Amino acid sequence: MPSGFPAQNFANALTYKPQPNDVFVATYPKCGTTLMQHMVYIMLHKEGVPIQPNERLDVLFPHLEEVGANYIYNCASVNSIQRHRGKRLIKTHLPYDMTPMSSSSSGDKGDGAKYIFVARNPKDCIVSFYHHTRGFPKHYDFENGDFDVFFDLFCQGKVDFGDYFKTLRSWLDHKEDKHVLFVTYEDICRDKRKVVLQVADFIGNDDGNFLREELLKNEEALLKKVLYHTSLEEMKKDPLRWCSERKVEHTPFIRKGQVGGWKELLTKEQEDVLDDLMRSHFTEKELKEDLGSDYGYL
Repeated sequence: MPSGFPAQNFANALTYKPQPNDVFVATYPKCGTTLMQHMVYIMLHKEGVPIQPNERLDVLFPHLEEVGANYIYNCASVNSIQRHRGKRLIKTHLPYDMTPMSSSSSGDKGDGAKYIFVARNPKDCIVSFYHHTRGFPKHYDFENGDFDVFFDLFCQGKVDFGDYFKTLRSWLDHKEDKHVLFVTYEDICRDKRKVVLQVADFIGNDDGNFLREELLKNEEALLKKVLYHTSLEEMKKDPLRWCSERKVEHTPFIRKGQVGGWKELLTKEQEDVLDDLMRSHFTEKELKEDLGSDYGYL
């Protein structure tokens, strides 16, 4: 856990009892978390307004493990409930078996809290996570850290939020559950419009609130706002919306946001190690059909 996360808040977070109107965005770190959060935030905002320069994502869409259950109960549902069509927005980096679940979510109807999990291939994830870690010296003491060292720690599950492979495995096992929407970062990059509509269908059909219809009416006005404000160019603006200030010599929080950027750092040997780890955790069918070539399928 980052040193800035109070231990008592993490323990308290595990006691959280999800409500039927909760929408969770769940990821392993650096797998498209902020992108999906902003996407959900805008589509649930009746005017399609993005997070403003004087607003912070961690206030409007709080991180459960950082703030704890009591904050979610007392604050998260009060400030944003009317702006977001009755939804309470929550972020988590926990594996499935540690994520608080409501009893109604896991039933056949899946009519409780909703969970959107975003996967990203391990090669791009590890490179992004490395730059992220170096950019927050107060939290990690890794400002001048070596990539090879970080690579070994990542593969051993000794970085923030533990083992990438086990977390991905835990959520993929629930890919077909009615309360889980499993998407990949690569799918978002290939066809964001399609993914936005998938998310809308998943979270927006309760109580007659058909979010897809809202997105598509008036010549797709709301959908166009979602796509525009979640573009890489727009999300690079006003970075203090997403995180605390970073030193100018470090890479920005929103860096490249592309698929395949891992080639800048990974050696062929490291690439092979990650491919082998993926094959040891996932079947050929899962790599080919559920995840894809970016995840180690040959």
